[in-house]
Amino acid sequence: MSMNTTTRPQIAINVMRSRLTVVGFNIAIVSFQISTLINMQGGVFLTGFEHAIHFRSDIALLVALASSMLALVAFISATSINNKSVCDHWSFIAGDLLMYLGLACTVTGFFSPLNDTFLYAIEKDPQLTPLIIFQVGIKSIGAIVWIATIYIGPAITLFRSPFSQTTNRVLAIAYCMTLLLLFLFYQQALILENLVLDKMPSEIDPYFYEFFQFLVW
Repeated sequence: MSMNTTTRPQIAINVMRSRLTVVGFNIAIVSFQISTLINMQGGVFLTGFEHAIHFRSDIALLVALASSMLALVAFISATSINNKSVCDHWSFIAGDLLMYLGLACTVTGFFSPLNDTFLYAIEKDPQLTPLIIFQVGIKSIGAIVWIATIYIGPAITLFRSPFSQTTNRVLAIAYCMTLLLLFLFYQQALILENLVLDKMPSEIDPYFYEFFQFLVW
């Protein structure tokens, strides 16, 4: 029993604590953004809601909150229940992936409505060139952060994971499947939004655009 325990990968508890700080910070940002989203331009009005619904942003923020909560559970579950103060379970890597997913969704929930607000202002005053440049710059920054959090970060985590290749492959497949389902969820939300706005189905961006989501913000 002791030999099996000592041969398992051991990650310092401080590494996990630093991630808990990131997750907690992300939850705070999500909570703030949800409360301020109602004051931003765009969205659609639905019966039963007192404010406009930003389908993509609202869903992104809710997924970010759920992913962050699951990441907390995964990180805590990875901690050994003894006096060694190490993380020795593969759920640590799962928590890392959930943390990055939560961060990516927060980026979408923040930059997507912000981009809508800029587009609305540009539509009102197309001659305001500095505002157009500022909108492109903000969207570009958001795109870089989104790619880093949803693709690059998880790839580095899986590449550097101290756990077995089989475990890492399973986690990688699970993460990819989660992205496919999440992007499909986003697509269905956009279809619903277009139905409410009486737009033609041809105006909906193709599903594969979700893999570079910043293109449809």
